[in-house]
Amino acid sequence: MNDEKKLQRLYNEILKDALFYGYSFNMQMIAATYMAIAMRLYKTHLTDEEYSRMIETVIETEVKPYKMKKSKDTIH
Repeated sequence: MNDEKKLQRLYNEILKDALFYGYSFNMQMIAATYMAIAMRLYKTHLTDEEYSRMIETVIETEVKPYKMKKSKDTIH
């Protein structure tokens, strides 16, 4: 399996976990927790310069929200 496929598989697994947590926790709590973990991982594995560039990229990158079903609050 190449790196792109591995990354997609990992993304899908973590998204599935996040949605599962959505049954018990507020989505903002889930997002904040994942963001805190991500920031610590980046800070641990990047140089200060790389970390700063990554933060700038996050700030400058536009993202689209997931489309949520109103009735069940799950991603489809």
